[in-house]
Amino acid sequence: MNSNQNCALAQIGRYRKNILNGQSELSLTDIINSAPCQKILSECREFRDRIYPPVKTIFLFVKQVLNPDKSCKKAVAGAVIDQISAGLSTNSNNTGPYCKARKRLPESAVKSLVKTTGSLAMKQAKSGWKIYGRQAKIVDGTMSLMPDTAENQKQFPQHGNQKKGLGFPLARLVVVMSLTVGTILDYAIGANKGKGTGEHSLLRNILDCIEAEDIVLGDCYYPSFF
Repeated sequence: MNSNQNCALAQIGRYRKNILNGQSELSLTDIINSAPCQKILSECREFRDRIYPPVKTIFLFVKQVLNPDKSCKKAVAGAVIDQISAGLSTNSNNTGPYCKARKRLPESAVKSLVKTTGSLAMKQAKSGWKIYGRQAKIVDGTMSLMPDTAENQKQFPQHGNQKKGLGFPLARLVVVMSLTVGTILDYAIGANKGKGTGEHSLLRNILDCIEAEDIVLGDCYYPSFF
């Protein structure tokens, strides 16, 4: 890894730490409380006044992912500390209700949040950040191991070189990202094998986020205009 990559990783680490500590200009609270995000979360499903309503659940979930300690126990403990600091009555540090609240979040709502926050940030980009006044976008794909459940094994088969039952479900992920501001504009998830699961096929499902006059960058896996 060269010095530029080390500097970039260190900068990302500092930004992540500042967001977690509430010391960043990019406020996670402000983003989630913005009108577009509130609309998505309020309409995602019917819910009672629970300990972890959708807004609070998403907030904790994002902080959990950003934190070096990604355990649910750490996420719930952080929520209890915030309540104590604010002088509010505290909830139990039991992780069960939080884990159930995460499962109740519709996948479609999470995707809408990603697309909405990503596109809003891109549209607010300064003109000097653009290339020849155009939005620059990157398309790329990767693979990810999934939790080993019967449902995931059925939808995301494991790698063919692994014996049945001895490997984890494997998903393919394709994203379109704004090179201008670094946000995800849209993504598609599929199995790692089978008809219609290649990167090109998944990309066709999210082509709407690429517009006329955009500059699109892909690696050698995307050799053709089509």
